[in-house]
Amino acid sequence: MIALVLVLGPNFLTSDAQNAAPAGFVSIFDGKSFSGWKVPEGDNGHWKIANGVIDYDAESEAKGDKSLWTVKEYGDFVVRVDWRIKATPYKNPNVPIILPTGDHKLDENGKEIQTVVPDSDSGILLRGQPKSQVNIWCWPVGSGEVYGYRMDKNMPAEVRAGVTPKLLADKNIGEWNTYEITMQ
Repeated sequence: MIALVLVLGPNFLTSDAQNAAPAGFVSIFDGKSFSGWKVPEGDNGHWKIANGVIDYDAESEAKGDKSLWTVKEYGDFVVRVDWRIKATPYKNPNVPIILPTGDHKLDENGKEIQTVVPDSDSGILLRGQPKSQVNIWCWPVGSGEVYGYRMDKNMPAEVRAGVTPKLLADKNIGEWNTYEITMQ
């Protein structure tokens, strides 16, 4: 379960929960409606607006892609997103320990070391594809990881390391966090 607040401007930024865009910026969310957004057909109200924020319960009934997309496409921007994970409905017993290089930590026998964590998974999709999703989740590596690039062994080591958080900076479940993402 996740809640988001978004605002874009010339270098696209978000604001606080009141959705007030800083001078020179344009809000891509009005806090009241999905105007400018594509809600998946057949979602049946699982994407909703509650108290001025986009709220999703991860139960969409849409067939296929369940993601919320902007109607307009954006390029060369900075987006600032306020987000929080409201609840973690289950525990994931198979979460790898991710090293700063993007590799999974292995034991002395070469077996992947895994841990159990409260689990919720969402993200900000960039470039119109899941490979470019900036993750929002409860994994020990923290949010902000770009899983599709980190896991792509064909990517150079410096790219894989570059899309891997170096610090677990997420606030506690239920508290607001902020991303600032630059796309060029």
